[in-house]
Amino acid sequence: MIKVNKIVKTCDFCPAQWEGITDDNRQIYVRYRLGTFSIKLGNPNDMEPFAAVNGTEVLRTDYGEELGGTMTYSELKELAKVYVQFPEYESKNLE
Repeated sequence: MIKVNKIVKTCDFCPAQWEGITDDNRQIYVRYRLGTFSIKLGNPNDMEPFAAVNGTEVLRTDYGEELGGTMTYSELKELAKVYVQFPEYESKNLE
């Protein structure tokens, strides 16, 4: 299971998206757009911009309406709970 230490919502609406850091120092990118929920991971210790955006997709699933693009943090945690352990609350920043 992937464990996330910090996660920040970077966009609220179409797409809803979050960026964060895992316990093994990888960037994580979560996105919900056009009814598709996905999670991508960067390589360990790669803190370059877009490392997770261009990383390996570890989860992809259809969710909600065909054009859906808004999501709460609670929904994110519920959808990903089998694969990813997110913190109880979102962080204010990644530093």
